Amino acid sequence: MPDSPLSHDEAAAIDALPWPLLERQRLRLLAHSLRSLQAAAGRRDGDLPTSKELETWAIAQPQLQQEPSFRQLLIEQLNGAGRRLRQIAESQAPEQTPLSLSLEQLIRASTPPQNPAPQPAHPANPVDHPPND
Repeated sequence: MPDSPLSHDEAAAIDALPWPLLERQRLRLLAHSLRSLQAAAGRRDGDLPTSKELETWAIAQPQLQQEPSFRQLLIEQLNGAGRRLRQIAESQAPEQTPLSLSLEQLIRASTPPQNPAPQPAHPANPVDHPPND
């Protein structure tokens, strides 16, 4: 992944999770968005980049320069991811800033719910089902 903002180790950590593929892809997209938002802001701490910072960053990306409609769509998607990152940051103890989140914090916040173990059926009540004598 030469053009990915995720490091090889980050991508490998996501791939190694024992989660369904769709859940790993959602996490990968969120982590990719975090790294892109950090790049747009020029920092790895603090609040999300402003609209101006995001637009300036997007225009500076060679692969987006000739694609204004895709660039706008990407900015909208990054803003949506930013809202999710803000929720995750605010849920941390102590509270974090969106750009300071780590991959480990994203993993913890994104861990799919476990299917509850099947509960045994209620034992038969002899009054309900008298023995066949």
